[in-house]
Amino acid sequence: MKKVGLKARRSMWSLLAGFALSLILVAQAFGAASYYEGKTIEIIIPFSVGGGSDIWIRTIGPYLGKSIPGNPRFTYRNIAGGRGIPGMMEFALKAKSDGLMMLVSSATNYFPVLLGDKAAKYDFRQWKPLLVNPVGGVMYASPASGVKRVEDLAKAKNLIYGGISAIGLDMIPLISFELLEMDARGVLGFKGRGEARIAFERGETNLDYQTTPAYNATVVPLIQEGKAIPLMSFGQLDDNGNIVRDPAVPDLPTVPEVYEKIKGKKPSGKFWDTYKIFMPSAFAVQKILWVKGDAPAEAMRVFYEAADRLGKDKEFVTKTSKVLGGYPLLRGDRLEKTIQQAFQIDAETQRFVREWVGKKYRVKLD
Repeated sequence: MKKVGLKARRSMWSLLAGFALSLILVAQAFGAASYYEGKTIEIIIPFSVGGGSDIWIRTIGPYLGKSIPGNPRFTYRNIAGGRGIPGMMEFALKAKSDGLMMLVSSATNYFPVLLGDKAAKYDFRQWKPLLVNPVGGVMYASPASGVKRVEDLAKAKNLIYGGISAIGLDMIPLISFELLEMDARGVLGFKGRGEARIAFERGETNLDYQTTPAYNATVVPLIQEGKAIPLMSFGQLDDNGNIVRDPAVPDLPTVPEVYEKIKGKKPSGKFWDTYKIFMPSAFAVQKILWVKGDAPAEAMRVFYEAADRLGKDKEFVTKTSKVLGGYPLLRGDRLEKTIQQAFQIDAETQRFVREWVGKKYRVKLD
């Protein structure tokens, strides 16, 4: 009987090792696929039907169902009112560790935590982000204001901004006005950004902001007609958490860039500290799909992998472009550190913000 040569034995063992590895990978894939096989995932939406977050998850939901192994079914439950707190608490109190109840959140849900609202008893540290969608914001002015470029903001007088609430997304432009020491007055109480934009078009206000999807759809035409002057974006975050230009409007400077143009130095002070805390949660990580933190690892993994696949799916990218605002659908595991940092605020800054909105905008917080 001939002896098997050393080279042959090595080849045989390599083949066996490769075969064994293939079996392991197949077993893992089968396990992931079988986890959601025949199951239904309930999505809690702490807003009314037809709102931005509701449209967001209902748009991407069918694609997720097709992309996730096992093709789970998605159902949606809207719990509106109370600044989104009742819906958030429903998930916080009733979600189990089986990964079958998830939550959609937006900036409205983050600010109560940052502001220390006692009614917001939910803790983001107990949950895991599965999917993230950033959104941008752009400031623009009326030519009638006398502002033709950002440097003019230092001398412009009687600027009037239309907003909804000082403790919602309007906080970011309002903080920007203070940081840049602009002579700008906030008129609050509008029912939505669309209504605020109409007031701008009527000449009732001369300063406005819109999210990047709305900006591209409704403000760019005004700019082309000479009825609006683009000024700045609120920015996005890079991988190190630094504020950088928004890729959706790369030609526009960020708020800190405008500060440097006007002041000749880098921003600093209480309003700068506040901006750095509130801007990321307001825009850079605005929409998030969450699952309970102790959900099975395979339940989380299939969502991360679905995000990767959908990012390469031409149909998904094309048909969801308007809803996603032109930004990619991001994996939550790669942004977890950034997200958790976005929800941290020191006691001194929190006290400063509460006093500021209380005195200037008469906001009473619990």
